[in-house]
Amino acid sequence: MDPVSMSIMVIGAAGVSAYSSLQQGKFAEQMGERNAALLEQEAESIGKASEFEERETRIEGRKIRARQLLQFAKGGVVPTTGTPSVVGQQTMVDIEKDIKLRKYGYGLQKSRTKSKAKLARLEGRAASRASAWQAGSSLLTGAYRVGSIWNK
Repeated sequence: MDPVSMSIMVIGAAGVSAYSSLQQGKFAEQMGERNAALLEQEAESIGKASEFEERETRIEGRKIRARQLLQFAKGGVVPTTGTPSVVGQQTMVDIEKDIKLRKYGYGLQKSRTKSKAKLARLEGRAASRASAWQAGSSLLTGAYRVGSIWNK
């Protein structure tokens, strides 16, 4: 095969390799963005679930407190004084502790999910940059081979 034909073939192969590398990088970056968007949506869902659960727990707490008051009243005890009052206050404190603990757990979960989204985005960008370097390497290798063909 003559040097011109070989050079054209090497240059073509290097170009296809470089183009392929760039396309793979674009795809990886797009997937990173897509995954990040999904994770950000998940984080928002976690936040909404936390708010919903807080409301539901407060409603349930009020129901528990109302049942306590009713039971004390049925027993002929004045629910707003002495031990019944202390029991009611402790019930409300326990409910608030439960709400705060759940909020904390949801907050951690939401924070982790947002961190995963940032990481997915960074990984996609890194893959894109790496593909540009790989494309450049393919072109340089092709140029070296063409030079080798003509220096024989």
